[in-house]
Amino acid sequence: MKLIIFSDVHGNRYAFDAFIEDLPSYGRECEIIFLGDFFGYYYGTNEIIDYCRRNELSCVLGNHDQYFLDALDGRISIEELVNKYGKSYELALESVTNENIEFLRQLDKSKIITSVNKKVYLCHGSPLDNLEGRIYPDTALSVFDNVVSEFDYVVTGHTHHKIDRTYKNTVFLNPGSLGQPRDGRGCSYLILDLKKDVYDFYVVNYEIEKLENEIDRLDNGWSKLKSVLRRKP
Repeated sequence: MKLIIFSDVHGNRYAFDAFIEDLPSYGRECEIIFLGDFFGYYYGTNEIIDYCRRNELSCVLGNHDQYFLDALDGRISIEELVNKYGKSYELALESVTNENIEFLRQLDKSKIITSVNKKVYLCHGSPLDNLEGRIYPDTALSVFDNVVSEFDYVVTGHTHHKIDRTYKNTVFLNPGSLGQPRDGRGCSYLILDLKKDVYDFYVVNYEIEKLENEIDRLDNGWSKLKSVLRRKP
């Protein structure tokens, strides 16, 4: 079984479209899994949810997805989200369809896959906190000792850093961010081949200028949203 895993697309439809163009080369025997965060920062959220819903991709909830639902339900103000993450949240209120909102509401916070004698735990944050937990390249993995020992792989997102680390018998992976890399190593995804017990990271190339033009138009060229896209390692 081969898993194609991506995370933290954050409305970057240009990187997402480049990722979609890669998919036919991997054949039909792959399961495509999204580790959460449709929302936040950039502006193509509804189109990305549409694709995932219509093509029945396996998805788990991300913290930014929960923020959007909290705003809809009055648990957090949209102004607070806009101040922290930009106008994409305000625009999402107008553009995200009811079908896509219901799709979000039924998403689980974690997923377990068992295949060819391998067991994989997947979530957005960490096994201890599925939405807000963070596993960085220097995080002490011993804190997960009691919750991951049965798994061959633990795959998480949220930090926007590609991760390949091993603790005892468990491999910890993070595909990096498909929409807003913070490690300076490009918008990326992960392919995990459970049958061969191998994995690798892949970077997509897209026209960053198109996204920068949207930031100029919709968020007054907010440097926070632009500079991270060109960050160096």
